Amino acid sequence: MKKILKCLTPFQWAEIIAVTGFTVYFALIDKTTPLLYNIISSVAAICGIFCVVICAAGKKSQYYWGFANIIAYVIVSWQNKFYGEVMLNALYYFPSQFVGLYLWKKNYNESGGQVNGKKMKPAVLALTLVGTGIGIVLYKELLALLGGSSAWLDSTSTVISITANALMVTRYREQWVLWIIVDSVTVIMWAKGGDPIMTTMWAVYLINAFYGYINWTKISRQQPQTA
Repeated sequence: MKKILKCLTPFQWAEIIAVTGFTVYFALIDKTTPLLYNIISSVAAICGIFCVVICAAGKKSQYYWGFANIIAYVIVSWQNKFYGEVMLNALYYFPSQFVGLYLWKKNYNESGGQVNGKKMKPAVLALTLVGTGIGIVLYKELLALLGGSSAWLDSTSTVISITANALMVTRYREQWVLWIIVDSVTVIMWAKGGDPIMTTMWAVYLINAFYGYINWTKISRQQPQTA
């Protein structure tokens, strides 16, 4: 925690305070939603914002916050029938946390206090985006068969998240371009679902994604470029 206090900028602390403040506010004024749901939703939001802002700073400790966020978010998504989000977090994000933590530790600049980032070549990025687009169409059909809510939005968020997380684990700057798309779609999805806590969380995620891209561009320039 002492390291986190030192490494985050005033902007990042503003993000954390905004999410925490809105989360507590919405939880307190909500008289219709079960208390347990609001508690779990709040845990997901607060741990999630710590995770993403620390990731944008290039710190490996983001994975510890990520574990708590994933568990709480799976429960909230299940309650809202966002099955794509459930499968993404439970079957992909959770196990990939262990892989990501290992790879980030292995490629961590201890003197600089941040992970060694890199960027992709344009042709490789283009192929990645095409493959992601095909995956969105196919996964939408599966979600529709399961009777999920907002199948197109859920599929888009889920498939792009898979690609973005893979780029995050392997330390590519381009993850943030995809996170911007994911966050935009997911804000709409949760707004339609009527959950103000999750909507606020993802809205701040979106703002943080722009910051992450800027900071990781700086980080990647400090490292040898690879495909």
